[in-house]
Amino acid sequence: MGNSVIWKLLWSVFMANLELSSCADFFSDSSLIGKSRFQDDTPKFVKEPDDSYYIIRAKPAIVECQAINSVRINFRCAGEWMEPTHMENIVDQQTSTKILSAKVTVERADVEEYFGGVFWCECFAYNTHSGLDGVGGIQSKRGTIENAYLRRRFEREPLMTRTEVTKTTQLQCLPPEGKPLPQVFWLKDNVEINTKDGNYIVSNTGDLLISQTQLRDMGNYTCGAKNIAAKRTSMSAPLIVYVNGSWSSWSSWTECSVKCGKGETKRMRTCTNPAPLNGGALCLGDSVQTNPCGSICPVDGNWGAWSSWSTCSTECRHHRKRSCNDPPTQNGGSYCIGNDLDGGNCTGGMCRVRRLGIDDADRGLVGHDPSREATNTSSNNDTLIMIIGLCIAVVVFVIVIAIVVFLLKRKYQNQGYLAGNIPNLGNAGEKKNKNGQDMMSVQPDLTQQVVIFPHHSASPSPSVDPPNNNYPPVENIYDKPDVGLPLYAEHRLSNGSVPNRSSPELPPPNSPLAMNLAPPGVPNLDGRHSMASVQLPVNAETEAVTWGSFNHSGGRLVLPESGVCMTIPEGAVKKGHEAELYLGVWRDDTNRPKMSDGQTIVSPVIVCGPNLPGILMKPVILSFHHCASMRQGGWMLSLYHSDTQPEEPPCWQKSVTLGQETINTQVYAQLDPNQCHVMTEHMQWYTLIGEAVPGGRPVKILRLAAFATNTHPSVDFSIRVYVVEDTHDALEGVMQEERKFGGRLLEKPKQIPFQDGGHNLCLTIEELTPGWRSKLAANYQEIPFQHIWSGNQNNLHCSFSLELVEGSSPSVSCKIQVYQKAILSNRQVLNIQNNFSKEKLPSCSTPSSTLKGRTSTVTTNSSSGFSSMLTLDPHGNNFRLPSHIRQKLCLLLDQPNARGNDWRMLAQALTVDRYVQYFATKNSPTEHILNLWEARHREESAVTDLMNIFRVMGRMDAAAVMEKDIGAWL
Repeated sequence: MGNSVIWKLLWSVFMANLELSSCADFFSDSSLIGKSRFQDDTPKFVKEPDDSYYIIRAKPAIVECQAINSVRINFRCAGEWMEPTHMENIVDQQTSTKILSAKVTVERADVEEYFGGVFWCECFAYNTHSGLDGVGGIQSKRGTIENAYLRRRFEREPLMTRTEVTKTTQLQCLPPEGKPLPQVFWLKDNVEINTKDGNYIVSNTGDLLISQTQLRDMGNYTCGAKNIAAKRTSMSAPLIVYVNGSWSSWSSWTECSVKCGKGETKRMRTCTNPAPLNGGALCLGDSVQTNPCGSICPVDGNWGAWSSWSTCSTECRHHRKRSCNDPPTQNGGSYCIGNDLDGGNCTGGMCRVRRLGIDDADRGLVGHDPSREATNTSSNNDTLIMIIGLCIAVVVFVIVIAIVVFLLKRKYQNQGYLAGNIPNLGNAGEKKNKNGQDMMSVQPDLTQQVVIFPHHSASPSPSVDPPNNNYPPVENIYDKPDVGLPLYAEHRLSNGSVPNRSSPELPPPNSPLAMNLAPPGVPNLDGRHSMASVQLPVNAETEAVTWGSFNHSGGRLVLPESGVCMTIPEGAVKKGHEAELYLGVWRDDTNRPKMSDGQTIVSPVIVCGPNLPGILMKPVILSFHHCASMRQGGWMLSLYHSDTQPEEPPCWQKSVTLGQETINTQVYAQLDPNQCHVMTEHMQWYTLIGEAVPGGRPVKILRLAAFATNTHPSVDFSIRVYVVEDTHDALEGVMQEERKFGGRLLEKPKQIPFQDGGHNLCLTIEELTPGWRSKLAANYQEIPFQHIWSGNQNNLHCSFSLELVEGSSPSVSCKIQVYQKAILSNRQVLNIQNNFSKEKLPSCSTPSSTLKGRTSTVTTNSSSGFSSMLTLDPHGNNFRLPSHIRQKLCLLLDQPNARGNDWRMLAQALTVDRYVQYFATKNSPTEHILNLWEARHREESAVTDLMNIFRVMGRMDAAAVMEKDIGAWL
């Protein structure tokens, strides 16, 4: 009974409180919230504690929570319940929702006295006024509270740094320990650096990176760190930007120091391009070059001593003589003045006197003897006649010598043609070859370093057939193994008229290209002759040289057999002027650079010229093959040059290492998988040299070619296996060498990789035809690694000498295995099938990355109208983009824009952005990029591909410019 009364009493109290609370809540909540009384009233947090709070010195941390549908909020911090230090109702002005806000203050002492780890706080919200803490309410997430601080000592401070201009600079900094984690900033000369500038980057660790250091970046740099507790700065460290010195161009050679005898001439250069700055390295090499000069001094003759007197003659006369030999006349000196013969009367009783003379003497009449005076007169007359006769003989001898010299000179001039003697020209005009071509090929006299060729008239005269521009395709000798090689080249000169253009102008009559120096017997077709006064080395090979005269329109010089091309852009030659340019490949071993261990030459040695200042207004593009395998990597490639004159031996210097260009780099080298394109304004010697990067093992691609004599083997048979670089020119050099011996190709040339590392190349001959064997049992040969890797030896090969031991085999067949020692994957097999029959063997492919249009005709803007093997692309156009299209594209793309789809994106799309600063320094970056595009892309789809690149870039205006005229020129 008592228990029931107690339960009823408690229940009535509970219901009374509930009714009062409900009424209060109804009038307070429903009027503000404007919601139904019967909607969900579960508390919900509007704001929970932050993830972390920090107590700064004596300033406590304030943890705040906000909830709706709540009438009470309390806090639990580090496991202890804490009452709010402040609580209030607020109303959201937008939703008119009542929100209960509560705050609790955490002091520094509370955090320091807690040893259970990180101090934390969380909130509980309730919809009733009474109840136990943590029961019947909702719980918020926890927030941590820590004391904020920042140490004074930096973990790592910046140090003094020296860096080369345009290089990337890294200034190290590790900020001091702190909570929260400090933010790193940098000061330059006590001014904070704006990291929004793309040249400055602050790494996650706090280091400062300067992408391209300039002289203006010199100064004192300070690392700073800050958080909500404090702000610290490190000690300042200076950044020194230095500039390495670079040579200026060579001055002209001075006059010889002596007029005769041994002297010297010199030229100088200065280390001012630029000069060393801030401790930069001085220029390497000599500032002065000297060359011996002078001529042999003439020596005037001087009389020697007189000889003894001769015996007295019947006329009582004796003679003596002397010679002009003390010293004799030398080197055009003057002869001795005076007579070499002297005579006089005998004295001292030595005269044999007749009786008549004695009687006369007795009578005092000896001095007046008439007969004696007559004898003296007769002797003088004989001497005069003898002198006159000698003079006449000398004159006749000189005339005969002059005639002989003239005839010999005329004979040698007639022999100066490339394909033989001068053809006899009758009324039918010039002599034609079997295909109706003009055979007026001339052989340059390399001893005189002058190349002479005739000129075809632009308008044919009545007595001369018009020139034939329809040249047959040039036969590809690489694709025909087992064929005898001709011992001479039939074509050297070609008509260079430009299709659908006006005839090019001839050079002025007094220019070197228009001197009237045609060989005797060659008719003057239009009263003008052309001559290329090309100063070439004495060891130049005419098959590997081409030349031409170019005007403002530009053009291309191509050596298709060597895979070498020079593109002269429009505007490279000053308007109204002409430039006589030549391009050649030098295969002589003496012209190759002397390389250190580990270096190897990976391209032909190329020379272009003349090397004259101011001859070019824009860079030309040299394109040539290389044999460096870029797939495996590991290469560090450098472009070398020599600015010596062609008649001098080259003095090689490094132009640039690819990937290490600086603002002083004067050339741009674009490296493609099989070709290299060099943009340069300097007509010099060039070649590409490679070496391994630290820890790298680069691979060089070689070509194997097997040759034998073009005769039926009787008892002996020799197979020559050449190991050369995989370039057009290296294989062409082998072909020309084999022509001299009448050799023929036994198997198509094959590639083989050759890796750096010192392993030799091994060759073995196997599966010989029965009846044949290798002499001296030499079935195995090795070529030392350094002989191949250095690349200093052209036409490197080894020979297998075979002999017939029994029977009479009409054919020789075998396999030659070629592999690199210890690298089994680098292996190749040559299948030799030499039956000397008439059946044609399968044609072999040309070396990799063949230039387009090996069999097309000549198109050039050469003003002389001629060139040596100027073979261009099949389209017959020098440039894919006409001048007016190029100008419009430059106007559109040269101006930078905010989207970045200007010339910079074009360089990126064409993959020529490795050293984009080269184009940025030009007046029109787009023009130079398009010039390089013209040299790199000679395929038929090049223009269409370029138009699609513009579309991908979002430059529909540039694509529209090309599409507008597509019907006229594409």
